[in-house]
Amino acid sequence: MIAKNTVWKAGLYARLSKEDELAGYSSSVKSQVEILKEYTGQSEEIEVCGVYTDDGFTGTDFDRPDFERMLGDIHGGRINCVIVKDLSRFARNSSKSGELISDEFARLGVRFISLNEGYDSNSENASPLTQFLTLGITNIINEIYVASTSANIRGTLNINRRQGKFIGSFSSYGYLKDPEDHHKLIIDEEAAPVVREIFEKFLGGRSIVGITKDLNEAGIPSPSEYKRLCGYNYRHAALPDSDSLWCESTVRRILQNEIYIGNMVQGKNKKISYKIKKIEHVKKENWIIVENTHAPIIGKAVFEQAQKRFNTGAHCSSKTKSVDLFSGMVRCSECGRIMNKKTNNHNYGTYNYYRCVTHAKMKSSACKNHTIRIDKLEAAVLSYLQRLFRIGVDIKKIVDSIKKQPQRKKETLNLEKTLTAYKKEQEKYEKAALDLYPDWKAGIITKEEYLKLKQSLSEKAEALNDKISALQTTINRREKGIEYDNKYLNEFLKMGNIPYLTRDIVTGLIDSILVNDDGSVELNLKFSEDYIRTLDYIEENKGA
Repeated sequence: MIAKNTVWKAGLYARLSKEDELAGYSSSVKSQVEILKEYTGQSEEIEVCGVYTDDGFTGTDFDRPDFERMLGDIHGGRINCVIVKDLSRFARNSSKSGELISDEFARLGVRFISLNEGYDSNSENASPLTQFLTLGITNIINEIYVASTSANIRGTLNINRRQGKFIGSFSSYGYLKDPEDHHKLIIDEEAAPVVREIFEKFLGGRSIVGITKDLNEAGIPSPSEYKRLCGYNYRHAALPDSDSLWCESTVRRILQNEIYIGNMVQGKNKKISYKIKKIEHVKKENWIIVENTHAPIIGKAVFEQAQKRFNTGAHCSSKTKSVDLFSGMVRCSECGRIMNKKTNNHNYGTYNYYRCVTHAKMKSSACKNHTIRIDKLEAAVLSYLQRLFRIGVDIKKIVDSIKKQPQRKKETLNLEKTLTAYKKEQEKYEKAALDLYPDWKAGIITKEEYLKLKQSLSEKAEALNDKISALQTTINRREKGIEYDNKYLNEFLKMGNIPYLTRDIVTGLIDSILVNDDGSVELNLKFSEDYIRTLDYIEENKGA
């Protein structure tokens, strides 16, 4: 139980997710706050020092703006009490919420009150068993509720999708939600002409790059910026909030979206799990497409002609019909976007190079002019990989030598003895903590002494956890050596000295290539972790 204060500085927290609304949960954020204020108004020991509300945020994770602000105020000492209407408003993740309430809040001296469950961490009845029964079981029930609700909502949404009903939060550029029925789309007469212009220019022979530049030079807001200008709380995950410019990928998506010929296209992405925010793309054959659900902005014939032009513009070498050596791997180190391949023809010869897409397609201040000639890039990458191969040969000799050293086995035995000693010491502290309870009940020690001694012994036992874990990891690594799945010492060395680069070698060893504004490059290798692990292994065994 947390020690009593004269006056508790309370933070009132309320939350309502979109899933709650869809599931028919009637308690709005506003009504939750009113209930909490009514409760605190009846208590002289509680002073409301902050109100925190997250409307439209799921309770399965803690990545919520006002929730994080509340935690910041707790750590800053501005509040030391959290009050919620019920535990499900606080969180629907049993493990994390239980850990936060019973561990972190307890350590910080923060009082936690949940009205519906009648739970108060400052109550005389808030024993460990009570906390388990109240917090643990209630949180688990809340989590099960979320899982069930999530499955039911997905099922309902898919039924609506198959019926051609629009269920998104924001309509596609060029359309608006019908004010009388939000499941229907109507044409946005202000944005639709821009969509038509994009198709007309594309069929007129203008490139996507050219169309992008035209839109930006004309000062036409990008779809993301247009939504914000219309008052929508919209944010594109892949673009910064301040980015009001069109980009090539946006123009391409518009040209390939069937929604503009009156077909409802939904189900392109899905959440991996109700617990995880991460979105994964759905294969096109699994999209839900319903034809003729709303008025088209362009005709089907125009759309089909645009798709034919796309199909004739493959991203391959025009002579060999093969994918370029570094295709899709070269990125600008400043803006992070994939760089475009370009060709320069001069009297003295022709050369290919990569250039920054942002600098080329947007205003020059958006990014610096990162460029690199492909022949120089190829030479640099080849030289680097060859050097790593030579280093790898030497490293493998060192690793093989370490494995054969008897001194290493002796050191491992010493580590195992230390590990055993740590475990015995930890068991001693844990047993001593258990033996305190009978002494307290027998009146040999007071309750305060019992709690103080138990906490001290628990802290000592806990402090040994990190030592035991680190020692066990070291022993395991010494016993296994460098595992057979080490890409650096196996897959990489298996390729030999790499006399020249191929697409398979490049994609097999390199994740991405970053080009700096001074023309230098940085390689992000797929086996970087294995390489570092190998060096760590050598460092740990350098005595051998």
